[in-house]
Amino acid sequence: MMDYAKKQLKALGRISKKIMDAENHLTKIEDGVDEKKHRTAQHETIKDIKSILKHAVKVDKDEIKIMVHEDEGHKDSTENHYVYVEDEEGVIDHLREEFAELDKKLEELKGSEGYEVKAFLAEKDYLEKAKKILVEAHKFDPDDE
Repeated sequence: MMDYAKKQLKALGRISKKIMDAENHLTKIEDGVDEKKHRTAQHETIKDIKSILKHAVKVDKDEIKIMVHEDEGHKDSTENHYVYVEDEEGVIDHLREEFAELDKKLEELKGSEGYEVKAFLAEKDYLEKAKKILVEAHKFDPDDE
C-alpha cells in the first residue's frame, strides 16, 4: 500500500526546493546584466511558482487519501504517520520562512525588473492558491509567518 504520509512529506520538501529555486532566479533577475539571461531567469521563476502550486495540490490529494484510508488496516498510512510528524514539522516551519522570504523578494522587484513575473502573478496568483491549499490540508498556517 502506498504510504501517503511519506509522499506528502516529499511533496512538502519539493515545495521548499522550488521556493529556494524561485528565490535564486529572482536574485539573478535583480543582478541580471544581459537581457537574455534576465528573461530566462523570469521564465524559470514562473516555472518554479507553477511547480509550487502543483506540489501543493499533491499534498492536498495525499491528505484526502490519508483520511479516506484511515482505520482500514494495512491501507491506513496514519499508523506510520508518527514517523514523519517530527520531520514534517521542521519542513513546515522552513516553508513559512521561505514563503515569507519569497514574498519579500517578489515585492522588492523594481520597475522593469521581473516584469513578466509580476504580470504572471497579477494574472494568476499561484502562490496564494498554493498557500490556501496547504492551509486546507492543515500543512501551513499563514498566521505563523
